[in-house]
Amino acid sequence: MRYIKDGASYIVRIDRGEEVLDKLNEFIKDTDIKAGTITGIGASSEVELGVYSVKNREYIKNKYEGEFEILSLIGNITQDAGDAYIHLHIMISDGLAQGAGITVGGHLNKCIISGTCELRIDECENAYQRKIDDETGIKIIDI
Repeated sequence: MRYIKDGASYIVRIDRGEEVLDKLNEFIKDTDIKAGTITGIGASSEVELGVYSVKNREYIKNKYEGEFEILSLIGNITQDAGDAYIHLHIMISDGLAQGAGITVGGHLNKCIISGTCELRIDECENAYQRKIDDETGIKIIDI
């Protein structure tokens, strides 16, 4: 992973073989960013997505392995009891490379980069906190 600061933003490149959430946690430790928004694109060989079931109060997980384009990677960085909390959603497509033509998306649990991943992280001025929403069981932004 490499990054450069550009005003209130960072341009981040995550390299082949690196895992997105691991590298973002490393980035947060290096920069001490407390809150921000994340957008990006790239390519991946292994992705684990989650879809939250409000009824069951749990994530249903799906794993994908192959050659995928990251069509959209979007989310935020907030705080949860003083620790960084990364919340990302991703949309991936095999672009017919494997003949299936699938496009799927969901909450990002894991993403191994196969080529590159290019992110823009815009830093926020305030350190937004998370709290548990009693009705859904989801950690929501406390605003």
